[in-house]
Amino acid sequence: MAGRRTGWHGVDYEEQQRDRGRDRRRARARERRERQDVLAGELAPGSAPLVWGAGVGSRLLAVVWLALLVVFGPFAYGRDLAAFDWADWLFRGWGLAAGIWIHCRLSAWKITADRDGVAIPGLFTVDHIPWAGLGTVVPRRDGCLRVGDRMPGPFLPPFLARLLRRPVTVEAAADHLMVMARHPGLRPTETAGARAWGPPYAVWLPLPLLVIAIPHLFAVMR
Repeated sequence: MAGRRTGWHGVDYEEQQRDRGRDRRRARARERRERQDVLAGELAPGSAPLVWGAGVGSRLLAVVWLALLVVFGPFAYGRDLAAFDWADWLFRGWGLAAGIWIHCRLSAWKITADRDGVAIPGLFTVDHIPWAGLGTVVPRRDGCLRVGDRMPGPFLPPFLARLLRRPVTVEAAADHLMVMARHPGLRPTETAGARAWGPPYAVWLPLPLLVIAIPHLFAVMR
């Protein structure tokens, strides 16, 4: 039976790691709250809704991802489709669906904050979250925001933004949303409306599916 790993003073190693992780999380939360308090004192309420969405970098990443799906798609060229059994079709179909879903998220994600709440597109619907139900908005290391069980983004990851000496927009967006959730007087005075929220991701599915399907059809017909 393996013994437990201990530190220099006999303290359990895993417990030390948990304590360090908890301290780091508390420090990050304290830093975020300090930034938000400063922003709340500087932010002036405006009329127009605030919008964050896929920029050039995110769309370029979506194009690269789509190219990878075309070249290394689950229905690889030169395969005999007649030899596929149901498990092959299920596995490859699921992989294709997941790949297209990732592409749509990269190229079409959007966050709209207006007078009444925050709108975030999903697969088939656009969720409009009232300010009272927003909860905590946390910037993640991969550049996405954690808004409850929703993960809009990606923004430029924080470590890369700092390396390139660019604004850390994922932290700025999280701070803006949290300040507006806590201070109703700092929210936009206008509503955006469903058209400004943008469509759900399912609207964009046919285009990448067509791009992937065309070379596969040519490969099958040869």
